[in-house]
Amino acid sequence: MLHAAQTLFTNAPNGVTGNDDLGTMSAWYLFSAIGLYPVTPGTGQFVLHAPRFERVELDLGEGRTLRIQAPGAGDGQLRFVASASFDGQPQSRVWLDWEQLREGGELAFSLTGDAPAAAWGARAEDLPPAACATDPETLRW
Repeated sequence: MLHAAQTLFTNAPNGVTGNDDLGTMSAWYLFSAIGLYPVTPGTGQFVLHAPRFERVELDLGEGRTLRIQAPGAGDGQLRFVASASFDGQPQSRVWLDWEQLREGGELAFSLTGDAPAAAWGARAEDLPPAACATDPETLRW
């Protein structure tokens, strides 16, 4: 997903001062900074949260682009997600999966600095399914 950043950070030679696990820590920070954080490696689930940038474009290859919009982000103030949408569809869930993201599209956040939004992602069904669930309907992967 972060092809250029992954290439930059994972191709560092051994023994370089500041080498943070050959880029693993940097890649996780980049995910977090763009508003998508991997829930559990291997599940393909990404938790949505306030990005640090107003606009991010990720080239996913084969002509696909993931655009992330977050007006008000990046001003140094603490921000919370008031609402989110993916390709114009309101997103009450606090997560998306790779199956949705890999085709590209636009993830738009509405941010607030007042307090966490009480309504967004507040229902049990808005949370990502547990990776250790035994029920196939809950597991989803």
